[in-house]
Amino acid sequence: MKMLFLLSWRNLWRNKRRSVVVISSIAIGIFAMMLSMGVMNGFNIQMVENTISTSLGHVAVHARGFQDNMKLEYRFTPGPEIYRAIKERKDIRAYTPRLKVQGMIQSSETSRGVLIVGIDPAQEKTVSKMYEYTSRENGSAFLESPDSGGILISRAMADTLNVLAGDKVVLMIQDSKNNIIGTGFLVTGIFQTPVASLDKYIVFVGLKKLQAVTAVGEGISEINIITDDKDRVESVARFLAAANGDPSLEILTWKEMAPNLVSAIKLFDSMMVIFFMIIFITVIFSVANTLIMAIMERFHEIGVMKCIGTSPWRIFVLIIFEAVNLGAVGLMAGVSAGAGLIWLLSINGIDFSFYMESMRIWGSGSVIYPRIRLYDISMAAMVVFTTTLTAALYPAVKAARIKPLDALHYV
Repeated sequence: MKMLFLLSWRNLWRNKRRSVVVISSIAIGIFAMMLSMGVMNGFNIQMVENTISTSLGHVAVHARGFQDNMKLEYRFTPGPEIYRAIKERKDIRAYTPRLKVQGMIQSSETSRGVLIVGIDPAQEKTVSKMYEYTSRENGSAFLESPDSGGILISRAMADTLNVLAGDKVVLMIQDSKNNIIGTGFLVTGIFQTPVASLDKYIVFVGLKKLQAVTAVGEGISEINIITDDKDRVESVARFLAAANGDPSLEILTWKEMAPNLVSAIKLFDSMMVIFFMIIFITVIFSVANTLIMAIMERFHEIGVMKCIGTSPWRIFVLIIFEAVNLGAVGLMAGVSAGAGLIWLLSINGIDFSFYMESMRIWGSGSVIYPRIRLYDISMAAMVVFTTTLTAALYPAVKAARIKPLDALHYV
């Protein structure tokens, strides 16, 4: 086998120009595949991270029914058991309580429906990035305390309401007794997140202030939790569910709270499979054509090899090895170029600001930082070797079936 492998390597370079062309086509295909996978990985990661860091968290504790209908009636007062369980887990980094109420925000110009989120500013900083997304210009600032009379609104909402930091707005809220309450708030800060859907309908106020306005006492809508690893949140959710002594509560992971996000990631993965198939077909034809041409050029030579006792199986293996060598060299060249470029882009990012609004609709942000995984490189290797071996089957069988007498008379 070693002799056949060395012989196949030498045969590969008997026609350098043709081999280089095929290797280049494989390398370019792998390079394009890795770059596409890197950009798509970065897009998916940022889309998930931005959604988690602005609204979902990794795990959330809700009253049953709240996830489907965010009404004030689906509130709860957390007992000591749930907080004790949260603090026991070493892989839980931070948590924060929130109260969510649907209402209306009004200015002197217009009004619109919003989801009002009551937060504890100090704890919120450890769980979400809303503090980072809040502007520090023109008097804008983050909320100072849970009982603050200020409100955070998005830049898009500020433009719609025609208000600036320091202006007053009115929130119309239905309290726990079904009374409509109108309360004035001072626009403390203006934020802009990478998630357009969040900016359109969410405002933030102090948790204790919102509890007082809605007359819910210590009631909250959810406890949002951040863990060490977003991909291993199921164990945390199971632990909290087992430790929770209140059957009226449910513990959900971010995947359960955002099924549309998970579906979008699966859709992107399916798109990449189609891209792989295109590369698969391209590599098959290029490798198959090259090997067939090489066999026809060495028709007489293969006949001599069979005359001196070389078995059809060895001829078959020789051609397969030639295809493997083509694929291996093309794979190494493509992976090296792709990994190098992705490493550079992962530091500087790719600016898609000309698609700013489209990127914000998906929630990925305007600058994408490509990521490549070991799984992606393994997938590229599998695609290359599967395609090269598939492409080599017909030429290898054809070479193995060459009749020595026909080969010796071949001109």
